[in-house]
Amino acid sequence: MTNSLLYPNISTMAELRKDPVSGDWVVSGYTSTRISSTGECPFCPGNEKLTPKTIREIKAPDGVWAVRCFPATSPIFVIEVAEQKRAEGLYDKMGNVGAHEIIVEHRSHTTTMSSFSEAELSLVFDMYIDRIIDLKKDKRFKHVNIFKNHGELAGSYIFHPHSHVLATPTVPQRMNLELANAKRHYMQKERCLFCDILNQEIRQNKRVVTMNGNFITLCPFASKFPYETWILPRFHAADFENLRNGDVKHDLITIMLDILKRIEKLTNAYTIVIHTSPNLLVGSLNDVKVSLEDYYHWHIEILPRDFRSSKYKREDEFYVVSITPEEAATSLKMQKT
Repeated sequence: MTNSLLYPNISTMAELRKDPVSGDWVVSGYTSTRISSTGECPFCPGNEKLTPKTIREIKAPDGVWAVRCFPATSPIFVIEVAEQKRAEGLYDKMGNVGAHEIIVEHRSHTTTMSSFSEAELSLVFDMYIDRIIDLKKDKRFKHVNIFKNHGELAGSYIFHPHSHVLATPTVPQRMNLELANAKRHYMQKERCLFCDILNQEIRQNKRVVTMNGNFITLCPFASKFPYETWILPRFHAADFENLRNGDVKHDLITIMLDILKRIEKLTNAYTIVIHTSPNLLVGSLNDVKVSLEDYYHWHIEILPRDFRSSKYKREDEFYVVSITPEEAATSLKMQKT
């Protein structure tokens, strides 16, 4: 077993550079040397010495850790680095300041998230909420992204269930586009774009997979991946981390477990991404005309991967998808859980 995520030699010369044409920020100069491990899974109980010191852990009733979080050994973004915003002619660059953390979601090496109990998934969500709230206290971080890769085609080389947390000094280009379109819609119609989408999807009932009192799962109208599914709250809310109400949280857990079971019957690799609002403590993200909390709507995207989509998944490329979202929703509905 080669563990490239946890046993690298890391270059400390990485920096963020802005592409003046696309507007994307790129981490430049980040290198790592892969070193073989002893064959032990660093995420399994008893191997905590193989990972950096724990940032936070949530204990099970018997006192052992149930979910734990620690810094990535090969971080893309580093808390200790200074921003050092500077120019090189017309180019802009800065230090790769931020945070990169790993969340181990379960003690079992072989249990997938779709097999978690409701109580186990609740603890994982508690950890997600804790890390977002904590990292957003740092005004250097404009955005906090939590994502999970399941399966090798999705880029996961450690089978043990885990997620990544990235806090970044810039808002990613995909999120900027999402925010811009949502804001434009709100300025024109004084309504949330996502609320309008889910209301239309409920009326048409062509791409809806499942629905409960507080959440809906649907295959988006212009899906980029076969069986791509979004989970959206049926009420307006900008921040995932404000998920406090017990009944609402229970509805999210049940619909998440249900849709993952359906998806895993059709694909064995996927990426889960939590889309929550950028850091509202950052003054430059606030607009005196309209509040980000009014026009943004948090959601979870589940992006199944196959060989083609694992090759062509950059945001600046056209996606080639072999199945319509309507067909995908019908197939997912037919999967028994």
